[in-house]
Order: sequence, then C-alpha cells, then structure tokens
Amino acid sequence: MEILKPMTVHPHLIVLYPQSEFAELPLELGTVVLGRGQDADIRFEDELVSRKHCALTFDGQSVTVEDLGSTNGTFVDGNYINKQILDSDNRLQIGKIVLKVAYKDPSEEAFSRELYEAATMDELTGILNHQAFMDRSAGELACARREGAFIHVAMIRVDEFNRLTESYGELCGDLILKEVARLLNDEKRDSDLLARNNGEKFLLLMNGISPEDAKKRAEKLRMAIERHIFSWMDSRIPVTISIGLVSRQGAEVTQMNELIAESDGLLNTAG
Repeated sequence: MEILKPMTVHPHLIVLYPQSEFAELPLELGTVVLGRGQDADIRFEDELVSRKHCALTFDGQSVTVEDLGSTNGTFVDGNYINKQILDSDNRLQIGKIVLKVAYKDPSEEAFSRELYEAATMDELTGILNHQAFMDRSAGELACARREGAFIHVAMIRVDEFNRLTESYGELCGDLILKEVARLLNDEKRDSDLLARNNGEKFLLLMNGISPEDAKKRAEKLRMAIERHIFSWMDSRIPVTISIGLVSRQGAEVTQMNELIAESDGLLNTAG
C-alpha cells in the first residue's frame, strides 16, 4: 500500500496589480482556468484578458501555467510562453493583470497587502518604485513587439533640484517630490505606468498612442508642473521639469533598461 506523504507545499496565487484586484487565492490540486468569461474559475474584468486565457495546474509539488490560445498572450517575466512551471520569483501577466505564485509553508503568515505595497511603492511619494515599474512594464514591451505597437518611455527630472534643497532644505525637497508625483499621477492616463526612478527622477510608460501624441502628453505634464504653485513657509518656489522621451515600435522595442538609459541620456544632452 502506498503511503501518501503530507503536502508541505501550499501555493497561493497573488494578484499584485492592479491594487483594486488585490487578492490571495489558495490553489488546490488540479487545474483552474483564468479568464474574463463567466465559465472561468478565476475571473478578471480586463478587456485584454481572453474569456479562457490560461490555466494553472498544481500537481502537489509545483504550479504550471499554460496559455489557452489567448488573443494577447500569456507572459512570464515579460516573455511570451505556451507552458511553464512557475516559481516564487516569476511574475505572471495576462492583459494588465500581474500575478505571482507564492509557495508557502503552513507555519508562514498570510501574505499581506501591506507587505506587498512596502515592496512595490515608493515610501516618499506613494507611487510605484523602480523595481515594480520594471516588473509591470515587461508584459507591455512584449505586447508591443508582438503587435507592432508603439511604446513610449519618458524620464522626468525636477530641474535644479540640488539647488532647491540647498536653498530651502531637504524637507522642502521632499515636499516638492511628493507634489510633483501627485501632479504627474493626476495628469497621466489610467493605462500609463508612473514610478519614481531615483532621487529627483521619475519614469513614465505610455502605450496605445502615436509618437506625436506622446510628445503632446509629455508637454502637458511639463506645463502642469510649471503652472502649479509650489510654496514653502512663506516662499513661492518655481519648479519645472525636463523630459527625455523615447518612442519605439514593434521589433524596435528593446529591453526596458536600454530605453531608460536612452531617455536619461536625452536629459543629459539637453543639460
């Protein structure tokens, strides 16, 4: 008689993005279908997700994802896949939904939203941090390559930031960064990705528009900051931003690190 060993692997499907969809779902032995249709086991209201998009199968030891002929593809860490075993470091993306599989020991505490936000959100500004931007943009780049679509990456820098902090202090500098982040977040489209890159720089990813429209969007952001009244104590502080914008289409879309470096280089060229 075969003696079954107790399972020590307890996988959970974690919905990382968008935050409104945040959930932790235990995966039992067998297969579940992810999709937009009524007959999907786990449903997502995303127009880019097919009715039956992909399947997750847990065999007692590992979880395998398999694309079910979806229209827009299934991606793991930004790469289009047909079938792949998932580990805890992988990021699974269908449409705009970003997920991961966490393999848990029963003694571990439940995965919490607070822990996730601490790992993905910039503490000062409350927008995405650099790593979260890289994770979430991977699928966007892969879709653009496959569909021949445009992708636009903008590096946004607060001008003369060091001089501002020297003149008004670091607390004032923090206030400026938080206010710039808020204004950029208010002005961007829901489909855009905004993140703090480092220091006084921010990253913006735009898709679904032409290079000409991307330039108009960038100029709108620049003007929103220039027109805003920044004040500290009793002083009005003039704040402006510079933007380096890179546009690529289809096969011309390179890795995100290269696009970021190029957009940053445009800032340096502009001085």
